[in-house]
Amino acid sequence: MLLLAGTVVASILGLVLLIFILRLFSSSLGHVPGINGFYEYTILIIPYLIFYTTYYYLYRDIKKSNNRAAKLSASIVLLIGLMVCSVGLILSTMVFAGVKIHWLMVFKENAGYALVLQLVLLLIIAGLMAAGSTKEKDWMQRRSS
Repeated sequence: MLLLAGTVVASILGLVLLIFILRLFSSSLGHVPGINGFYEYTILIIPYLIFYTTYYYLYRDIKKSNNRAAKLSASIVLLIGLMVCSVGLILSTMVFAGVKIHWLMVFKENAGYALVLQLVLLLIIAGLMAAGSTKEKDWMQRRSS
């Protein structure tokens, strides 16, 4: 339990440190030409990098799974999630580059829904993996073994 609490605290502190470093980076180099654009693009791609990392982690877990049905269904949802993440990154980069297309402006207004869809897909994959795994022993069964 203490390990879990330490992980949560370390994750929160790591995120705060990342935000602080990026803010310090932005304020100290704000007067250099081109740095603001680089900083904005870095902030734009961070959620997609986090999603790609999470998809990779789930891919490793899917490979270790013993249940074929859970493995197949989670792999299909994983591919859909990777496609959504890739298309979202490409479209966000196009919006950042200033491409003027009508449907791209619609994406710009609703880009948050693409991130929410990715979160839902991650939860579905995790649920499929959990449903396909063997049941864990509860504390009474572990104690008696």
